[in-house]
Amino acid sequence: MPLPVRCAVIGAGHIGRFHAEKYARHPSARLVAVVDPHPERARAVAHQHGAEARADLAGLGGSIDAVSICAPTPFHFAIARECIAAGIHVLVEKPIAVTLDEADAMVTAAVDAGVVLQVGHLERFSMTGLGIAAVLERPAFVEARRMTAFRGRGADVSVVLDLMIHDIDLVTAIVGAPVISASGIGRRVVSETEDVAAAQLRFAGGAAATLVASRVSPQPERTLRVLQGSGEVAIDLQARRLTATRASVPGDAPTTIEAAQPDADPLGAQIDSFLACIAGGGRPLVDGRAGRNALATALAVIRSIHSDGTAVPIEMSDA
Repeated sequence: MPLPVRCAVIGAGHIGRFHAEKYARHPSARLVAVVDPHPERARAVAHQHGAEARADLAGLGGSIDAVSICAPTPFHFAIARECIAAGIHVLVEKPIAVTLDEADAMVTAAVDAGVVLQVGHLERFSMTGLGIAAVLERPAFVEARRMTAFRGRGADVSVVLDLMIHDIDLVTAIVGAPVISASGIGRRVVSETEDVAAAQLRFAGGAAATLVASRVSPQPERTLRVLQGSGEVAIDLQARRLTATRASVPGDAPTTIEAAQPDADPLGAQIDSFLACIAGGGRPLVDGRAGRNALATALAVIRSIHSDGTAVPIEMSDA
């Protein structure tokens, strides 16, 4: 029987607590440590799962195989660089980094070191579980809406990096082509950065998408709508429900296809994928390149917002 993957969680905040729980319960993993500069926070999570609480990574290198980086985004690059240099596999929460230079350096370092670099775009695992690939057929237009009430968490960055980046990654995966330009508008409401934003994306091959995100909405919503030549696909990501209409013959009434996974566990599926890639050498569903390209698009949207909506060209990475 293979030995369990020895894991650590870096960052014991809201997201880190859930990562720690998944590792602690996973049959192929062992939670070794929870790392956080706030000792009381690290202890609260670590002791719950019989792990060691630590204030930093010093001395952990030889005792762990993999980490989840759940620290604030400005620390992603430095932590990932240290872990990758030590030969440790990395699952980093979104966005992958603050800048494209950082993201590119992380991707290159992981390839050179032969370690797994996976980015925590969790919604991809919701979509995979719903079987969306089976109903897609040359998408022409996608509309994505992501609304939530103000919670304070994540408000140190634009809503584009906080929320919209989820849908940037999803829409890019659905269309199956690189984004070539992005434009956007946004407004501050309660924080120092954009709290509401809308974006338009153009893809190689002619497809387009409109994305709307708000973290000051009175009504929560996470929906996607895909228009394509054979019909339409509607996805409710909150209820984890998919409805597709497809006309196989022009002029005939379309048939309806439905799927639902109300009890799905996307974070559990993400952790499963990460550990499976470590064990089998596979490529993550959301690898470093995908995380880097989602960041490139998000940063282009923000630049457009700050340039009165002027479309910004994007250079994707194929590495």
